Amino acid sequence: MPLAPHWRSVLPWGLAALVLAGILTVSLRLSREVKQALREPGQATEPVQFVALPNPAGRLERWGGGEVAALALGPEGLITAGGFGVAAAGGDLSPGLPGLRMAALTLWRGRPVVAPAAGGLFLRRDGHWEEARHGFGLLEIRVLLEGPGGELLVGARQGLFRIQWGGNALERLDGSPVRALALGPAGTLLSAGETGLRQVEPSRTVLLPTPDPWVEWVGFNGEVGVLTPLGLARGPLGGPLLPLAGGQSVVSAALVGDQLFGVGDGALFQFQAQGRPREDLPPAAPRRVFAAQGLLFVDTPAGLYQRGPDGWILARPRPPALPPGPSHVNALALLGSRVGVGLFDGGLALGEPDGAGLRWRAVPGAAAWGVNALLPAGGALTVASLRGVARFDGRRLTALTGQDAGGAFALAATRDGVAIGFGQGVLLPGSRLVSAFHGLPGNQALALAAGAEALFVGTPSGLGAVVGSRVAWRVTAGDGLLPHPWVTALALVGPDLFVGTYGGGVTRRTPPRADQPAPGGFANFPETQGFKINPGCLLLAGGRLYLGTDGRGLFRLSRDGARFVALNVPLPSPRVSALLAGSDALWIGTDEGLARLTLPLPDEDS
Repeated sequence: MPLAPHWRSVLPWGLAALVLAGILTVSLRLSREVKQALREPGQATEPVQFVALPNPAGRLERWGGGEVAALALGPEGLITAGGFGVAAAGGDLSPGLPGLRMAALTLWRGRPVVAPAAGGLFLRRDGHWEEARHGFGLLEIRVLLEGPGGELLVGARQGLFRIQWGGNALERLDGSPVRALALGPAGTLLSAGETGLRQVEPSRTVLLPTPDPWVEWVGFNGEVGVLTPLGLARGPLGGPLLPLAGGQSVVSAALVGDQLFGVGDGALFQFQAQGRPREDLPPAAPRRVFAAQGLLFVDTPAGLYQRGPDGWILARPRPPALPPGPSHVNALALLGSRVGVGLFDGGLALGEPDGAGLRWRAVPGAAAWGVNALLPAGGALTVASLRGVARFDGRRLTALTGQDAGGAFALAATRDGVAIGFGQGVLLPGSRLVSAFHGLPGNQALALAAGAEALFVGTPSGLGAVVGSRVAWRVTAGDGLLPHPWVTALALVGPDLFVGTYGGGVTRRTPPRADQPAPGGFANFPETQGFKINPGCLLLAGGRLYLGTDGRGLFRLSRDGARFVALNVPLPSPRVSALLAGSDALWIGTDEGLARLTLPLPDEDS
């Protein structure tokens, strides 16, 4: 019997739907199989070796965050790690590491093992650091733990890994992200992270129920304790974990024996098996709580305290550090003898002379946030931030523009006053706005440099020059003169303009001769090809031009001006985000803190 016309028209669509459903079924099955394979213990192993790193030739003054991220107690005493690096009773252990901010620390056969927040794994042995090199790529490690057999357990965003002492293999035990680890009786291992709590067994991992799948911390001693966005919960292994009364505000937890402690709302609480929590009173407001070798520690703005039989004692003073909070330095300036620091994800901080060092404090006020540039003028600092422009007179931060003016990104002192780079263009002295409408290559002015020839303007679309109140010329991607159109940093060295780009390195622009048209000549520096340069990271200091890169560290122009040479100095991070010239020093801001490099450098002949 022939098909009716209606069915003849519907049949092809039905067959297509069946084919599509089959494809989706196969895809989902493959996705599940891949995810399951990633979680299967021992399915992925890569060779690993620890390679010794050279100790740096010199040391810099460095300031990062003062907060403790992890600690350990060993034969030689207390070791702490955090925004300040790694510290032991004998002093700073950080030199030689590629970054200042640490995310994890443990002792492996009595030797410190650390994980920088930027990634990687490092073992300290015989007075120097060794880097673990393997085929899993750069691991974002959150927690480290020595296992019951003396092996090293590595919890990372990419999963749970294991290295045997003296072994040459890094083994992935589970592919789920890890934020916390805990060892319980008989060596039971619990792994917690963004996708839940797991019991790791020799041949499998078992997902355990939790009040919320995101688990920030886990402790295990007879009962299991977890910290989730819903607060603290506790219960038997494999059974229901019930919320603890008063635990909703807890942001950090630790287990000492069978006693559970938590920090929340600026207070330390001890959670009893029954009833409400009991508040403890450390000498300063606790921010984080730790347990090591059966001892309880709390980190506070005044330092790290340990609770002993007779009360709290200061285990380690807070190291010289930037004010509490983010330590991503985005702008620098001098205000007399004080150092102004603008933070990428914060406001303004001030370093004031204190003996041989600096004492740091946060400048109060909401007029500046997300600071992009600082400029000293008239005994005060002009502040360009995502909230517009503000003025800091040494005591008070005052907004000069409202938030309706938009974010401010660059500042430059001209003969007629201060030029301000906004997202909508350049505001010249006299309140005239010059933008792409008037001929600039783009509206967002990321870099400004004022010289006798012109006010040079860097934008994400190219380079422009403003003479008087008009755009004299511009260079864009189509002209083929710039190594990259995204211009982020400008520096004048005599008549020459050095142009830094984000992704193309540096070029030098020379002014045209009288018989040549603008814009002049451009010559790239091949050794900087591909370099990403942040705003403000081309600077003349001590008669030499310095270049800060995003990820490759610090460079300096050779004496003959022919090339940029890398400087082997132990920066807080290779991601340089601000430079400042002092009378006898170069200040270097990074995404992990600030450093002061005394000038001149020993290798001044390069």
